[in-house]
Amino acid sequence: MWLISGIAGCFAFLFLSYYLLIAFGGEKLEEKLYFFWNEFREILVNHGPILFLSIAILPGFILPVAPLLTLAGLWAEQHGPWEACFFCLLALTVNLTWTYWLARGPARSLMQGLLEKTKFTLPTTPPTNLIQWALILRLTPGVPFIFSNYGLGILQMPFLQYLVISVPIIGVTSCGYVLAFAGIFSGDWQYLWIGSCLIGIMLILGKMSLKKHRNAD
Repeated sequence: MWLISGIAGCFAFLFLSYYLLIAFGGEKLEEKLYFFWNEFREILVNHGPILFLSIAILPGFILPVAPLLTLAGLWAEQHGPWEACFFCLLALTVNLTWTYWLARGPARSLMQGLLEKTKFTLPTTPPTNLIQWALILRLTPGVPFIFSNYGLGILQMPFLQYLVISVPIIGVTSCGYVLAFAGIFSGDWQYLWIGSCLIGIMLILGKMSLKKHRNAD
C-alpha cells in the first residue's frame, strides 16, 4: 500500500506540474515548443554529442524519450546503428543516475512536505516488494521510464539494485527503437527486424510480468 501510494503521488505531482505549465502558457506556449523542436531536431541530427547529451538530460524534464531515440536512429544512418545504440545506452544510464538522486533527495523532501497535509505519507524504508514493483514498472508498456526513475528514487530503492534492474531493460528497449528506426531510415531491413524483435521481446516480458503479479495477488 505504501508503495502504490508513493508511486501514485509521484505520478500525480509530475503530471500536475506538466499540465500547469501548459495551462499557464496556453496555445502560444505549445506553438513555441513545436517550433523549437523542429529547429532543435536539425541541430541534434547533425551534431551527435548534442543529441546524446539531450537524451541524458531532457527526459528528466518529462520530455518523451521516443522522439529522441527516433533521431538517434536517423543519426545512425550515417554513423552506424550499433554506435548509436552504445551512445544511447550511455546517455540513458546517465539520465537514470541523476534523476534517481534528484528524486531521492530534493523531490522526496518536497513530496513529503506536500503529503503531510493529507492522510498519506512516504515510507521511511524501501518496501520489501520494491524489486517486484520495479520490474513491473520497467516492463509495463506505456509507463514512461522517467516516471519510474522518479518513483523508485523517491521510494529509496537501493541504487545498485535500481541500476541492475533498470539498465538492462531500458538498454534493450532503447536499442530496439534505435535499430528499428535506423532500419527504416537506411532501408536496411535487417536492423528493422532486429529492433522489432527486441521491442517484441520486452512487450512479451511485460505481459508475463503483469500476469504473474495478478496471479500472485
